[in-house]
Amino acid sequence: MKKAPPFSKISLGSTLVVALLSVVPLKAVAQTAESPGIIVNSGSTNTCPYTISVLPSGQATYTVCDSQGSGEISSSLTTKFFDDIRAAEPLSELPYMSCGKSVSFGTKTKVDYKKQTSPDVSCPSTDSRVTNL
Repeated sequence: MKKAPPFSKISLGSTLVVALLSVVPLKAVAQTAESPGIIVNSGSTNTCPYTISVLPSGQATYTVCDSQGSGEISSSLTTKFFDDIRAAEPLSELPYMSCGKSVSFGTKTKVDYKKQTSPDVSCPSTDSRVTNL
């Protein structure tokens, strides 16, 4: 299992994700038939990977390094997230524009939904379906 790096090596994005989910009341994520939208960041040699799984109800879980937690996303943000996913389907057919990234420090961020995976949404795109994700 990957050892968590010192705090100074956790990316700003990872810190913001944890802060966002820790501001809202924490709740256990119930077993449900809802399909989650999952944001997956690969991490790099000096940043931890993270995963955020959001259900249409707004319940969310996250993993950053070896830390896990749960929380609830506002209904307006949850609605926008799933509206953007639905508008972009099928995710695997979204256009991909390559962008230069460091081999050691570059990360990839993708969205998974119902067995579909987007291209790297952290690269610039002229397609609003990609940039909205």
